[in-house]
Amino acid sequence: MKKTTLKISSILFAFLLVSTVFTSCTKEKDTIGIIKVVNSNGQPMSGVTVVLDQQNTEPGTDPILNLRQTKETDASGRAEFIYRYEAILDVSVNKTDGNDTYQGSGVIRLLRGKTEQITVEAVIQ
Repeated sequence: MKKTTLKISSILFAFLLVSTVFTSCTKEKDTIGIIKVVNSNGQPMSGVTVVLDQQNTEPGTDPILNLRQTKETDASGRAEFIYRYEAILDVSVNKTDGNDTYQGSGVIRLLRGKTEQITVEAVIQ
């Protein structure tokens, strides 16, 4: 009787161990927004400040933490932002080059676990 109980316990333990190993939690994919900034000729602009934020339009609501992010574009005119949840965000771009100030804006909709990309044209103001 003890041998049968020991065999059943061993089989159950082995099954539990195998099921735990093979059903471990999978990491959610990141929610990524890529902003590409170009000039009026369509050429990528580097060193542009890109801000993603959401203007809170409902009175009495609390701001969402870590929603506002600021980055600079790389040599290919891209800035990449990673969020945990989906969101609809305002995009503003700004760069001062000598006496010229370039600005642009747009909106990006981030879908959970997906990568979304938009292109924003920065024009002289």
